[in-house]
Amino acid sequence: MPATRSSQFSEEEWRETILRYHLRVRAESIKRLASKLEYVGDFPAETPRKLSKLIKHSADVIGQNLSITPADQLKHVNFLLCAIAAHLRFIERSRVAHTPWSMIQATESFLKRQVGDSTHFIIRPQWYCNYSLHGDFVEIYRTEIHALRWFPNSMWDDLIGQLAQEKIYCISFPRIERLNCLLHANWGHELGHIIASKWIQSNFARLWQGEEAQIKNTIEQVIRENPPPVEPLFRETIIRRAVAEGADTAMEAAKQGLTEIICDAIGAHLFGPAALAAAVEFSAPLSIDESPLTCDMYPPWRYRIRLMVQSCEEDLAEHKDKSFKYPGPVIEPFWNWLGETIHLVQSTEDRQSLNSAITTREAYRVIEANWQRIHMEALQLLPAESAEPYHLFKRVLTIKDLVLRLEQDTPPNEVGKWPTTSPASLEDILNAAWVFKIKKMCQDPCWGSPDDYEKLFRLALKATEVSFVHNTFGPQLEGLE
Repeated sequence: MPATRSSQFSEEEWRETILRYHLRVRAESIKRLASKLEYVGDFPAETPRKLSKLIKHSADVIGQNLSITPADQLKHVNFLLCAIAAHLRFIERSRVAHTPWSMIQATESFLKRQVGDSTHFIIRPQWYCNYSLHGDFVEIYRTEIHALRWFPNSMWDDLIGQLAQEKIYCISFPRIERLNCLLHANWGHELGHIIASKWIQSNFARLWQGEEAQIKNTIEQVIRENPPPVEPLFRETIIRRAVAEGADTAMEAAKQGLTEIICDAIGAHLFGPAALAAAVEFSAPLSIDESPLTCDMYPPWRYRIRLMVQSCEEDLAEHKDKSFKYPGPVIEPFWNWLGETIHLVQSTEDRQSLNSAITTREAYRVIEANWQRIHMEALQLLPAESAEPYHLFKRVLTIKDLVLRLEQDTPPNEVGKWPTTSPASLEDILNAAWVFKIKKMCQDPCWGSPDDYEKLFRLALKATEVSFVHNTFGPQLEGLE
């Protein structure tokens, strides 16, 4: 006899039952995948394992509390689990085979010195041809899980332990540029997003509050000069709405604009001309005068490069000293090449683009009126050891030494002559690699094949690894002698 269907069928209860066991399986699957990734042995650093642990325990907490989750909240839990599952890709793609692994430890160590040892970075490729920063994952998960009010308050904190006091970010880079460590000077910009976020959260609201009334008045004047074609009865309402929308647009343009140029300033401060060179090369295929209104509120590239040129102006000038002449024959080709950016930023097409709309005109009026102060305040958020900007003209002898090593097909990992050598810094290695690249391009028109570039990249990558090992373990080995 066929089974008799219940006459008390409830669609809601039926779907709820399916969803509950489906979410239980999903949470367990995420937990197991994260646990498996946690013990994979081919990560270049420890941070991917930290994110694995965070995801594993977060999925576990959600799974254990599904039985007490209200039915009307199950769809939100499903959304959270899907978002957590998507973060597993950051771990998977940060394995050695996918990254410029030789420079990962050195880079993370450099980044942590700027924002604190409790901050950790995953570095992974993405197919999108851009650099980006994701996170902080610990704070994101804390916010989402603590918002689930029916969960035991301390369960998540107890499971992840000390990790609750740490921060985890993911820096993404273009997959096709995996070995291009010269372009990875852009990582200084991505680090800058952490600094910029601190400045924006602490200062932007106060800055905008002081400017908002004037901005609204200016926008209103422009609108009244060319009022919308509506019935007189509704005109004032429409104008007020247009003014409010215009002020909101100007605020977003100012906030996004300040965020990006603060990031550029941090990159230029930490890496000097290498950051400027990487920005110039990255922006070469892009429209450099596009209005923020048509490109997600990003400032025009010409505007950004102009400010980076100002940050590097001492390195773009010629210096004469008793002990050396800057730029000198080794650095001069790179110095001349960077000098072209001065001509690039003399054009005002970007300003014309910004001035074409009252919203961006007002946003960048505010930025320019306050930029010197904001620039200084942002740099003060860096640690004391990074207060001094990187200057190429102060590193001439070191850069010459490292370039000579590259010319001898030797990784530029140290300066001096054995046994009195010292490990080269990440900043010096990247700047020396840029100097070598432009020097070779000027000397030999045939230089610049994919094999030439790959050789340069691998030498610089190996140098960052060996220098990191030397710097980390050298003092310990000396103590054993």
